[in-house]
Amino acid sequence: MKITFDTAKEIVIVQELKRTIKEVTIDEIVDNNSKKEVKAYTTELGILTLWSGDAYDAIGEWTDADVVARIKELYK
Repeated sequence: MKITFDTAKEIVIVQELKRTIKEVTIDEIVDNNSKKEVKAYTTELGILTLWSGDAYDAIGEWTDADVVARIKELYK
């Protein structure tokens, strides 16, 4: 049996998980130039993609300060 809606509906399949955190602990940062991406492995948030594709090319040689700024930008 199929049920057809009059218009497409946005339905939450996986409920979001929210946490209130004050700091993020970075366990490891991986810069993979063949995939053009930088990922941060964190204790609190899991794996974060900091830069990929064109953004990876634009950031060039990133620093720890760039990582801090990027994570704050992602979660402002």
